Amino acid sequence: DGQAQGVFFFAALYALVMLLYSLRYQIKVSSRPSVMGELVDERIREFGYAHAPSQKDYVAAVSYRYVVGGKEYTGSKLSPWVFVTNNNARFILKKQLHSMGRDSSGKVAVYYDPKQPHKSFLVKPGRFGKLVTAVLAVVPWALYWVQYYP
Repeated sequence: DGQAQGVFFFAALYALVMLLYSLRYQIKVSSRPSVMGELVDERIREFGYAHAPSQKDYVAAVSYRYVVGGKEYTGSKLSPWVFVTNNNARFILKKQLHSMGRDSSGKVAVYYDPKQPHKSFLVKPGRFGKLVTAVLAVVPWALYWVQYYP
């Protein structure tokens, strides 16, 4: 059916554009410089207003201070992407919190934008995340090709 093929085509195109944009951003922020900063707070907090534990969502929350060029900044972004999980997937947030680069004194690596030092985060995108993004960008096109051009 031509209509289904058209919808599939534009959905695959949309996914490709968004995921390539994400991949480009991941590559760009992976090369940001870092300074050591002080972690003020780290926790997993509830997100939203559900009453039942099974319906609650959670996010990782951090607060930190760092100095760039003699000026002190505060930050609250753990990662360039916000992960919201349910109660059963809180382990993802715990793993993300444990992936911060810490030195022996407890200081954390803060990755900042040299042009806008107030923009920062504590976890850089890794190779695995970039690979997953690239694969997800290609998969819809492979499925489209298999479906309509056997």
